[in-house]
Amino acid sequence: MSSSSPTDDHLKQEQQAVALAEVEEAEQLSAQQPHSAEKALGTDISIARDRNRKASLITFLWGLPGFVWLGFFLVAPVVFIILVSFWTRTDSGFIKEWTLSNYGDIFHSHTYWMSMWKSFLTSIISVAACLVFGFPVAYFLVMKIENQRNQIALFIFALAPFWTSFLIRAVAWTYPVAGREGAINQALGGLGIISDPISALGFSELSVRVALIQLYILFMVTPLFFMLSQVDRSSLEAARDLGGNGFRVFKEVILPQTMPGVVIGSIFIFVLTMGEYGSVRVIGGGNVQSVGTLVQNRISAIQYPQGAASAVLLIAALIVGVFAITRFANLREEL
Repeated sequence: MSSSSPTDDHLKQEQQAVALAEVEEAEQLSAQQPHSAEKALGTDISIARDRNRKASLITFLWGLPGFVWLGFFLVAPVVFIILVSFWTRTDSGFIKEWTLSNYGDIFHSHTYWMSMWKSFLTSIISVAACLVFGFPVAYFLVMKIENQRNQIALFIFALAPFWTSFLIRAVAWTYPVAGREGAINQALGGLGIISDPISALGFSELSVRVALIQLYILFMVTPLFFMLSQVDRSSLEAARDLGGNGFRVFKEVILPQTMPGVVIGSIFIFVLTMGEYGSVRVIGGGNVQSVGTLVQNRISAIQYPQGAASAVLLIAALIVGVFAITRFANLREEL
């Protein structure tokens, strides 16, 4: 049998006491570290919040002039038009007596709804034609012209019609080109193709629609040009390496990446042609009627409440049309 000496027992007790003290110290440190980490994290969060507040304030100040401008020249007139549409018509204009008769007259007006349908059909045809004719132009400028300087030069050349007045372009389209005595009828007659002028090329809906396509096609070419410029060329090469033909590459790679440009161009053309009245009046020669010309006629006849009500329904139709177009692409995710 062996017995431990008092010295060994005392040494073991001291070692246990030291170990216990180290454990307690470690527990205290571990208890203090989360507090310091939370404190540091809280400081970082507060600093980040302050920075976000300052950034938001700067952004608000930068955007304030634009909001004031839009509010005064866009929102305020629309609100005023809505208010006028509920007022009562008089021989000298209107009085501030609320009524729904203006909308009742429009809802029972066959002329108004026929004009709305013709304007809608003209807008749809213009959007589709501008897309069909504008996409190849933008595709050629971006995909076939390798030199960027040449791309920009040709794009600026394509924008040349915008250097002249819109009304001048409408008049220039009407008389020398269209019309019974226009260049097209003269050329066809000189070639012996026709004996009498084609009446459809006169002051007609066909002339109006063809002219609107020519006048607004650049609103489709421009967004398509910039969206095609951002197409990932490596994805095109990968699609071709995987065996995709030209149509498959266009459908699966190019079209999805350019869909925001298609949507933006379609919105521009739809909104502008749906409410068009100046070009319709000039090119149509008074024989073609649209919602825009109908509203303008009511204003000219001092029928302000009826004209305002017609404009409000046009705005509602535009909102529905724009919403339907935007359903084709999620712009927030794809831009």
